[in-house]
Amino acid sequence: MEYLDNINKLEFNSLDNELRDYAKMHDVPIIQDMGLHFLRQVIMLKDVKTILEIGTAIGYSAIQMAKLGCYVDTIEINENSYNIAIENIKKANLSDKISVYLGNALEIDLNKLKKYDLIFIDAAKAQYMNFFNRFKELLNDKGVIVTDNLLFHGLVLNDNIESRNLRQLVNKIRKYNTWLISQTDFDTSIYDIGDGMALSIKK
Repeated sequence: MEYLDNINKLEFNSLDNELRDYAKMHDVPIIQDMGLHFLRQVIMLKDVKTILEIGTAIGYSAIQMAKLGCYVDTIEINENSYNIAIENIKKANLSDKISVYLGNALEIDLNKLKKYDLIFIDAAKAQYMNFFNRFKELLNDKGVIVTDNLLFHGLVLNDNIESRNLRQLVNKIRKYNTWLISQTDFDTSIYDIGDGMALSIKK
């Protein structure tokens, strides 16, 4: 909603704006402003200190989370994105707060990682269920998992998708949403915020 977008304005510095412009120019998906608001509020309300992010992209969301004083481990499968993220994190002077791992999150050695207060899933949507199942054991008691892009530009609400590949992806997201709500070891709600965000609180 434009009214809320105008009311809930975030403060962005020159590097933030540079990354936002780069993402728009190169069609790199980054967290939407309202989604970032939501994520920031969760971090502050839960007094989050350690975060695992699945899907680094250019480092934008990792930088935003680390600026709140959190330590962030983030995993990126694409080498070019990984290199760009490393440079952006250096520019932000946050190399001591953010560790970037290059590789497939489903194959990374879990011994390299630690326990986390929050896990942020924002990578290959078809693998969301696998990401959730693999990394939930790294969550501290009463920790939270936030999943982004669960409305997928509104396509999850559309039953008339012509593209077969796109329709299959949307169906996987719908399946994940239904599965996520049914997990008895988490209390989950899905919100119409940003591109659709789920908050799953470990019981």
